[in-house]
Formats: sequence, structure tokens, C-alpha cells
Amino acid sequence: MTSDAKSFKSKIQTLVGKSVKKTFPGMEVPFIKIENPEDIKHGDYSVNIAMQIVKEIHLPPTEIAKKIVENLPKNTFTEKVEIAGPGFINFFISRKSLDAEVKKILKEGEEYGSSKTGKGKTIVLDYSSPNIAKPLGVHHLLSTIIGQSLYNIFKKIGFNCVSVNHIGDWGTQFGKLISAYKKWGNKEVVEKNPIDELLKLYVKFHDEAGKDPSLEDEARVEFKKFEEGDEENHKLWEWFVAESMKEINKTYDLLGGIHFDYVHGESFYEDKIGPVLEEGKEKGVFEIGEEGAFVIKFEDPNIPTVPVQKKDGTTLYITRDFATFKYRMERWNPAKILYVVDVSQKMHFIQLFEGVRRMGWEADRGEHVWFGRMSMKDGKMSTRTGNVILLNEVISEAFNRARRVIEEKTPDLKDKERVAGAVGIGAVKYNILCQNRTTDIVFDWDKMLSLEGNSAPYLQYSYARAKSILRKAEGGGEAGAGGGAGESTGKDSGANTSESQKNTLFIEPLKDSENAAEKIDSLIRFFPRFGEQITASASSFQPNILANYLYELAQKFNSFYNGVPVLRAGSEKVREERLRVVRAFAQILKNGLALLGVAVSEEM
Repeated sequence: MTSDAKSFKSKIQTLVGKSVKKTFPGMEVPFIKIENPEDIKHGDYSVNIAMQIVKEIHLPPTEIAKKIVENLPKNTFTEKVEIAGPGFINFFISRKSLDAEVKKILKEGEEYGSSKTGKGKTIVLDYSSPNIAKPLGVHHLLSTIIGQSLYNIFKKIGFNCVSVNHIGDWGTQFGKLISAYKKWGNKEVVEKNPIDELLKLYVKFHDEAGKDPSLEDEARVEFKKFEEGDEENHKLWEWFVAESMKEINKTYDLLGGIHFDYVHGESFYEDKIGPVLEEGKEKGVFEIGEEGAFVIKFEDPNIPTVPVQKKDGTTLYITRDFATFKYRMERWNPAKILYVVDVSQKMHFIQLFEGVRRMGWEADRGEHVWFGRMSMKDGKMSTRTGNVILLNEVISEAFNRARRVIEEKTPDLKDKERVAGAVGIGAVKYNILCQNRTTDIVFDWDKMLSLEGNSAPYLQYSYARAKSILRKAEGGGEAGAGGGAGESTGKDSGANTSESQKNTLFIEPLKDSENAAEKIDSLIRFFPRFGEQITASASSFQPNILANYLYELAQKFNSFYNGVPVLRAGSEKVREERLRVVRAFAQILKNGLALLGVAVSEEM
């Protein structure tokens, strides 16, 4: 069930907006910016509206803030509002509301964090986009992981999401591959290792063509025959595509959680290109350039002229992208089409969207969600292909390294292979998603697989810790301090505790635990931000916002774990309340990691 309830952030925006209208009639209310103070002592949410409107009101910001606070509508979810610094308005969520939030988390379970923000809207996401007969590289890894995470995030907030894998299955290179296969290919050899063997044939063709240029002419003939419907060449092409996709899908299966609603090759759009070319020529967007080719010329001198149709009638990659854009607009009428493609394609999309704008096709619906390149911490990674880092090699390395860590840390762990997969693949995914996608992504194996710091294993271990407490609570097993504050037994009768401790709420100070209330308060006050961070990640196309929230959440939980008794709390009531907090934390962390495509394990 998707929650219809507004977030606290949204409620505060509404309160402040109403107050500003009442306090300063006739003034247009600007967008109300809300932030979370770093220290919860300064509140859960902070509004700087007084500084935003100071030029219009001509009063000191503190005076503006006071007037706004005086006119705030009454509500049931805040316990106090304070004015701080030069005019910040700080809101403190009531403990009753926080307790209700914990109950909501436990009630909604996997649905917690969902919303109907995108109801009635469609998002098309184009990601991964491998080429037939070529191995997946790390740039495919980045596109696949970032794209799938954004798909999950947008779906969580109510958008109808359409994921498309745009396969590179067309072009003159297939003439070369067909020619090479006919000369040197072996069906049985290719079927055993499709992509590697097809790539070898392609490379051999280029090597031989360097010695005998006439091979290039032969390849053009083979591709022309293919385009004209030659049965033999068409069957070969279909076979190349099918065998390649088998291998590519195996890689997706290893990554886990990768989903595509549609797999459309470039070939899918071949019969849609003709009408696009006609429209572009009629509208004057595609004009004859030098040497008789049709091109798009741009007024901006920084955007180079781009060809869309060669003199001989051959179309290009960007031509198919025009057809693709139009098809997607007509098929799904999306609010946005997200192209999750690396930074090297920036100019391509600038040219595409400007061309689309001139065609009158609502170019603002297209968005290039670009990401930086991947670099290894030590500047290199040993591969079978020299400088190219292959995706399968990264996956294999992740499994092996995670397996070694598990053997070293927990040799008696059950189901080590499954956990190694969750930890290794999770480490790779999270390492990509916790970094700002617009920077170069640094690959540091030691950091990625560390049980400390901002890593998937740290979050997975935090989840396992929480589940360990809950298992012990159910079975009466041994436990440490919160598990970790020095306890050694499970259920506690509450004997030898003072009456005040028995009646203590889970967010009030306890005599037997220094700073317990502060640690609990800090953790619980962080819970409601989960949905807000999901929305923030969606609006900026930045999964790292959610990832870093989960890291901070796990830090707060581990502080709680190490300093707050749970299984040996002062009374049964306090114990049960704290177990609810642990359950709520585990649920949020699991939900958040699922959006990032990172699996959790009950034990580590």
C-alpha cells in the first residue's frame, strides 16, 4: 500500500506558506527552501524564508521570522519552533509524531518510503545499451547500475516507469562481421563463447583489411545484401544478436536486480527513419551540406554541424536517435526520457536535443543523465584485454575478494557463496551509487569491501546486526551491547530496576545508559527523512543522495547499538519499544538498499 500522507517537510512548507500569505498579504510566496540541521539540537527542519524575502519586506530577518512564527497555523506534529541565528526558523517534530512514524514504518513494511508523487506520469529510462558482438565494459556497468537505481527510485514514488535497453545491433560493422564469419568463422566455436569469438573475428577482419583494403569493399557488399533482405546474411545477423544477448543476459543475472521492460535494438527503428528524414527535410532542420550529405547546422558556433544522412542515403547513429525519440514520445507520452549515458556523449545529446527542439518535438522532455568515467585507485586493473576493463572481470574480482574477506572474518558463516555474492556485487553497485555521478567514479577495492566507512558491507553488516538483535529477542539467545552495551542474555524480567526506569519511554533518558536518550532520539528523528531523500534523488537524478542518507542512518544505528541496551533494557516496556526502533531501522535500510539494487543478508 502506497502512503498518501505528506512528509513532515511538505507539511512544514504548507504551514510556512500559509503564514507568509497571512503575514504579508499580496506578496507572492517564493519556493520555501527547507534543510535538515546537522545537529538535531537545532531542530529537525530549518527554514530560511526570512532571508529569502528580506529585500521585499525591508525588515531585519529576525523580525520577519518572528512575525511568520506568530502566524503559523496550529498543528499536531511539531512540539516547538525556534528562531536561530540571523533568522532561521527551526522546527522540532513532536515525540508523539515520531512514535507514530515508527508505527507507520512497521505497518507499511516494504512499502515504507513510497508515495504518489508521480501518479499519472511516465518516465522512460534508457540505460545499459550494449553492442552486439562486443563485451560489456565498465561504462556499461555504470550506465546499468545508475539507470536501474533511478528506475527503482522513480517507481517507488509512483511514476509509471519504462526501462529500455537500446542495443547496438545495426551498422556497417555487421557487414565486416558477416564477411569475417564467412571467411574464418566456426559455429561450434562461436556458440561456446559467443562474444569473445565474434570479437576475435571482428578484430581479425580489421587486421587483415590493413593488409588487403579490398576486404572493406567486400564488407560493404555484405552489409548492402543484408539491408536488401538477403536471407543468408539476415539469418547470420539474427544469430549474432541471439548468441550475444545470451551472454549479456548472463552478466545481468550475475549483477542481480537488472530489469528491462523493452529490449529494442537500433534495427527496431529502421522502418521509422524514413518519415523522420522527410519531416526534417520539409521543416528545413535537415539541409544539404558539403558533398551532398544532409546535415543539421547550428547557430551556436560551439555546436558542430552533424550529418544525418550520407550522400549515398546511408543513415547514422543520430538519425536513429531522432526516430527513437519520436517513437517514445508517441508510444508513451513520457514526462521525461532519461538517457543514462557517459559524459563522452554530451555533445551528441546537445546536438540531438537541439535538433529535436527545432523539429517541434518537446525537447525539454529529453534528459542526458551523464556520468563520469571510472578510474582505478591505483590507476590500473589487470585484464585479459589490456587497457579495457571488462564487466565480467569486475564481477569475478568482486566475488573472489568478498569470498576472501568472509573466509578471514567469519569462516564458519553458513551459505558463504550466497553472502559473498551479495557482499561483492553489493560493494560494486554501492561504490558507484554513493559517489556523485557527475564526477569520475573511483574504484578502490579495499574501501569498497571494508566493514567500516561508506561501503555496502558496512550497511549490510549494520542490517545483520539489527536482525541479530531481533532473532535473539525472539529466541532468548545471547546478546551484547544493544547487542553491544555489555548484555549477555536475552529476555529480561525487569527485576531490580527502579520504578522510574520501568515507566521510561524509549526516547527518555535512562540512568543505566549514558547518552541513551540522545542516541535514540538522533536515530528516530532520522527515520522520516527516508522518503524525502528518495524524492530528492529522483528530482536530481542522483542516487548518491539516498546512498549517503543510508550511510548516515547506519552510523546513527551503530552509535545506538554500541551505547543503548535493548535486550537488557530497564523494563519489558522499554525493551519492546527499543526493539520496535531496531525493526524500523532494519526495514528502512532494507528498503533503501533495495532501491540501490544492493541485497542484504540476515547474517554476516
